[in-house]
Amino acid sequence: MGNLFPRKRDVFDWLPSFFDRHHDQSLFDFDMPKVDVKDKQDHYEIDAELPGFDKDNIVVEYKDNYLTIEGRQEQRVESEQDDFVRRERSYGSFKRQFYVGDIDESQIKGQFKNGLLTLTVPKSPHINDDNGAYRIDLDN
Repeated sequence: MGNLFPRKRDVFDWLPSFFDRHHDQSLFDFDMPKVDVKDKQDHYEIDAELPGFDKDNIVVEYKDNYLTIEGRQEQRVESEQDDFVRRERSYGSFKRQFYVGDIDESQIKGQFKNGLLTLTVPKSPHINDDNGAYRIDLDN
């Protein structure tokens, strides 16, 4: 009589399981960094959490009224003997864009320290028709 009502796990055995992923697979390629954007009247202040990133692997650009933050984190080469019991660190890349409107791109300041990217983005009092891209240098 017990075979007439299969156990719940038997019914769903054919579905891929979140918990059955291979030890080096990630559910998502990379988690997006957490970002706070504050409007400080005459400028925007943007804080992005980028733990584990090197400054050289982060690119900040302004083009066509959008501020773009990109980062790439390469996976370490693991040896065949490494036998992970659990692996949660992710590797990959991300790209976040924020519409900031017309700003004074020449006055954008950036600092990267202890995994926190802080950008100060001054608002422009005039309209800028230049569609060029501006790369922002990050201070330590």
